[in-house]
Amino acid sequence: LFPYTTLFRSIHPKQVRIVHEIYTPSQKEIEKSIRIINGAKEAEAKGSGVISVDGKMVDNPIIMRAQRVLDLAKASGIYKED
Repeated sequence: LFPYTTLFRSIHPKQVRIVHEIYTPSQKEIEKSIRIINGAKEAEAKGSGVISVDGKMVDNPIIMRAQRVLDLAKASGIYKED
């Protein structure tokens, strides 16, 4: 299982597919996370402390959550970083 799902224990092989469906990010979540991470990188390159993505302010917890989504997507094999 993924490192972020350590609280979930499956006791039957039929549960594995369901667990993966629940914890695997959707394409929409992946795309949004990519925009957030790219926005954070651009702001850092410009020396800006203010980050806005899709017209919304983004702070560090949001950036960290976006990185977790991408990590889960990579672990599940549905996203490969360019």
